[in-house]
Formats: sequence, structure tokens, C-alpha cells
Amino acid sequence: MDNIDWPSPEELHKNYINLKEKLTHAIGLLEKTADLREAKGYLIEVQNHFKGLKLYREDREELYKKLQDAFDDINERIEQERKALTLEANRNFEILKEHLEGTIEKALNSSDNRSSRELLREEQTSWRNSKLLREHRDVLYSQIQDAYTLLTIRQEEEQEMFEKEAQKNYHHLKTLVDKALSQAEETHEYKETREFLKKIQSEFKGVKMIREQREELYARLQTAFDILNKRLDEFFRTKKKNWEVKMQYKLSESSSEIFLLRENINKEYLYIKELEDQLDIITSAGKDKEVILGLESRIFSAQTNIKRKENQIAELELEMKELKTRLDPEEAK
Repeated sequence: MDNIDWPSPEELHKNYINLKEKLTHAIGLLEKTADLREAKGYLIEVQNHFKGLKLYREDREELYKKLQDAFDDINERIEQERKALTLEANRNFEILKEHLEGTIEKALNSSDNRSSRELLREEQTSWRNSKLLREHRDVLYSQIQDAYTLLTIRQEEEQEMFEKEAQKNYHHLKTLVDKALSQAEETHEYKETREFLKKIQSEFKGVKMIREQREELYARLQTAFDILNKRLDEFFRTKKKNWEVKMQYKLSESSSEIFLLRENINKEYLYIKELEDQLDIITSAGKDKEVILGLESRIFSAQTNIKRKENQIAELELEMKELKTRLDPEEAK
């Protein structure tokens, strides 16, 4: 029965020749490919052909020894490659770790959160093409995330301090603006009242305040100016002040309006910077594009407001020049 199932000598020889050709071809590919793991795959494929294939014992042992020698060779080359990669990765890691520590120190010592975050982003990008082990990248990423966290905490603390100072400034200026409104409605000391309003106006410059509260107080201060202006108009009509006094008043009014417009332009620039900082943070965090588009739209709107107010200033300055010419043509020349 065994003799009936066993292949003929011709078939056994054919199996030997076919398998030997496959093995020879696979071993030849080892020298041609730079990918050692791909090369090992060729040998595994040949190894699979051994399973269930009828061969003389001597032929099987001969071919299997050649296959095992090839496996030993490729495994040794893979191990050498792994050691070389590990050595290079360790060197890269030490260099990058030292550089990262310097970058983090610089970022945390900077008072500009925006530039600090940009430093960390550039540092993280520099690792992209470096050969590193996974655990190396995990260490570097953990360190840089810790730095981001510290920046966020610092930014939150600064925001908290800003809000406390802003509230203090708000209550101080609110008291003055309330007094200004009352004085504008009741006093007959128009010149002194105008000087008082202008003094309050000057206190807004550079003071830390929440944007909405600043706008609220500015609007109320402008109301005080408007009330005073209307009362002055009435005063000029009833007392029939001379034309020159009225022209001087208009110049002063335009000058105040230009001041307000420039103050508003400064606010818009600060607002744009806040939006740009938010845009940087959201962009780096990979947030929804709809949020990014919303911020960009608000930035564009603020820039448009700036242009409109600059045009208003140019028109007011031209009007002031014409008024001065009418007041004193000789001096205008």
C-alpha cells in the first residue's frame, strides 16, 4: 500500500528540481532588495512549499539546510540593521532631548505666549524625519506636552490677573463717567466740564479693560459729550456767541472726535490680535474649520472698521483745516 501512494522517482526528482529553483531564486532576491524583511518573506514563502511536498530524505535535508542557512544570514543582517538603527536612534534622541530642553526653557522664560507656542511647534516639526524609537518619541512628546500645559496654565493665570485689574479699572472709570454724565447735564461751567470729560477720555488710553466694558463706558462718555455739545449749541443760540467762538468749539469737537476714533482704532487692533492668538491656538489644536472661518471673518470685519474710521479721521482733519482757514486766512497761508 505504501508503494502505491509514494510518487514515482520521476515525480520526486521533479519536486526536488522545482523546489530547488524556487529556493535558488529566493536566495538570489536577497542580494537585490534593500528591504531585509521583504527578503525574509521570500524565504518564508519557499519554506511553505516544503509542507506536504514529497521528496527523498537526502534532497529534503539538502534543500532545508540551504534554506536554514539563508534564514540565518538574513536574520543576522536584520539584527545588525536593528542594532545600527537603535544606535542611531539613541544618538538622535540625546541630541533632540537636549535641544528640546533648551527650547522649553526659552519658551517658558518668554513673556509672549504666542511666540512661545510657535517655538514649541517648530521644535516638534523638527523631529518629523528623525530616526527615533517609539519610546523616544513618547518621551519627547510627553515633555513638549508638559510645556504646552505650563504655557496654558500661565496664560490662564495671566488672564485671571488681567480680569481682576480690568474690573478695578472698570469701577474706577465708571465712577468718573457717572460723574461726567451728571455734570454734563447740570453744569453751566461748559469749558471746565469739557476739560473734565477730556481728562476722563485720556484715562482710557492704555488701561486694561474687558472689551465690552470699555465699549460700554466709552459709549456713556460719548453720551456725556453729546449732552454737553447740545447744551453748548443751545447756549450759543440763546447767547448769540460770535461766530469765531463757535468755530473754535467745532475745532475742539473735531479734535475730540479724532481722539475717540484713534482710540477705537487702537481697540480694534488689540481685538484683532486677540482673535489672531485664538486662531493660532485653534489651528494648532486642529479644531473645526467652521470655528476658524468664524474667527477669520471677525478679523476681516475689524479690519474693515479700522479702514472706515481712518477715512473718518481724514475727513475730519480736512474739515479742521478748512475751518482754520476761515478763522484766520493769513495764518493758514
